[in-house]
Amino acid sequence: MAKALHEIVAIKEGVEAELMRRPGVTAVDVGYKYVNGQRTDQLAIRVMVERKKKTVPEAERIAPQLDGVVTDVIERTYFLHQMQNRRKLDDISLLADTGNYDPVKGGISIGPCRAVGGYVYVGTLGAIVKDNASGNPLLLSNFHVMCIDNGWHQGDTMAQPGRVDGGNCPANVVGTLQRAALTSDVDCAVSSLSGRGYSCEIVDIGKVAGTNTATLGMAVRKRGRTTGLTYGVVDSISLSVNIDYGDGIGVRTLANQIDIRPDTAHNPAFGDHGDSGSAVVDGSIKVVGLHFAGSNDGHGIANPIAAVLSALNISMCVGTKSLAKDLKDHKEAAKDHKDAGKEHKDLIKDHKELGKDHKDLKDLLKDHKEAVKDVKEIKEHKPEKLEVEVPGKTLPDVPPGKGLVEGGPIQPPAGPIQSAAQAGLEKATAKEAVKELKEKDQIKEWKEKNEAKDHKDQKEHKIEIKELKIELKEHKLEVKELEKTPFDYLPGKGLVESGPFPAPAQPGSLDPAGIERRLAQLEAAFGQLATFITSELRPDLSAGALSNEPGQGKGPGCGC
Repeated sequence: MAKALHEIVAIKEGVEAELMRRPGVTAVDVGYKYVNGQRTDQLAIRVMVERKKKTVPEAERIAPQLDGVVTDVIERTYFLHQMQNRRKLDDISLLADTGNYDPVKGGISIGPCRAVGGYVYVGTLGAIVKDNASGNPLLLSNFHVMCIDNGWHQGDTMAQPGRVDGGNCPANVVGTLQRAALTSDVDCAVSSLSGRGYSCEIVDIGKVAGTNTATLGMAVRKRGRTTGLTYGVVDSISLSVNIDYGDGIGVRTLANQIDIRPDTAHNPAFGDHGDSGSAVVDGSIKVVGLHFAGSNDGHGIANPIAAVLSALNISMCVGTKSLAKDLKDHKEAAKDHKDAGKEHKDLIKDHKELGKDHKDLKDLLKDHKEAVKDVKEIKEHKPEKLEVEVPGKTLPDVPPGKGLVEGGPIQPPAGPIQSAAQAGLEKATAKEAVKELKEKDQIKEWKEKNEAKDHKDQKEHKIEIKELKIELKEHKLEVKELEKTPFDYLPGKGLVESGPFPAPAQPGSLDPAGIERRLAQLEAAFGQLATFITSELRPDLSAGALSNEPGQGKGPGCGC
């Protein structure tokens, strides 16, 4: 059964002291095993050596397993990322960021003003931190960058950029050395800040968001004075490494360090000389370590940031503005406040003038509200016929169910509606004028429709009269024929043809019976004719006109 990471780390810590004493061993850690130069997913106790040998004495050999954990042997040496001002390193200095920063921030050049043995040194200001005791901003880097050796003193001046990068003392002094620590866990130091502002950010990376703990496989970045922004992956979290600090200090072993494999898709090495002191951050710009050394194959080494903060009694500066920027913003704000005061006085003056206008507007608003109220009353009142008078204009009457008909002058209704209508009309003369024009067009359209209807009715009436005349003519012919035909009038049957009248006995003689019968026949015929020709067929005639009764007809000689 595979062991958990913490179990493997515990086994490594139990054997690393003995392993580190073996000749040629440079470091021991826990990480992924390599086979034929390719990394696998199997965790192993790894032993780094200066050089792999074909034949190794039995006492110096690394067993294939230690307490059930597989082992791996890797050829790798480590050294401080320290840069001396020597001509042979001129090519490296060409890559350096030698800028003078104000405000100061992480990822830039810094170094002590003092020289050691004729050499001056330079490294990287990793990040801005805060003194837990005073709250003042401090500049964080490595012990071997700011102190160089055991000859350091509190108050040693620091230059930005460092003297290797053209900085001068005292012209470029930014602070003095405050505290430092070189232990089995950390290589770190802090300087005070004076004469410049600061920003809690790292060049090319951004504002620091806090701190985090490194984990195997974590993607990380750093910004160094020499190589700038580089990318890597956490390859080990329990590296114990031997580092030579030179004369006066010698070889030191630092345990529980972070080993960072370079991301070769971006850069061949994670760091180089002069990058010592860089802050290592994760994808969220949280600091996980303080870079201080590297290897011959491009790996980097960093102190866990929690150990650094504890050793120096400091905390990470997170997203704060620089003091210089704060002061500048304050001055600009004061200026704006002064200008705002002047504008405020002008506004007060304008306000007084507006107050005067406001009184007039208040009266207008009152009139407007009354007008709106009047209009609302008019809309809510819905009589069948509402007559209003526009000055100088006469609108048509609108009887219900008949549309527009021309009428005389319109009188306004009495009572509240009259006063409301008059008030509304006085305030809406233009609107009523437009309405009047629309109604005028409606009247014109109505007249045209009625004239067309009258014309049609008149034409149809003439046709009816003509047809009546024809019927009357035909009727007269029938009467004439009737005069030639004898009829008998039988009760319940009306007129019936009785045959030819008998001729008188002799010319000039009268037959009383024949005359009476003839008269009866004619009287019945005229009665039937009167019934047939009604007032509907001939409006200018009546039954009385046919019987020649006085006062009944409408022709000449009537008594009407």
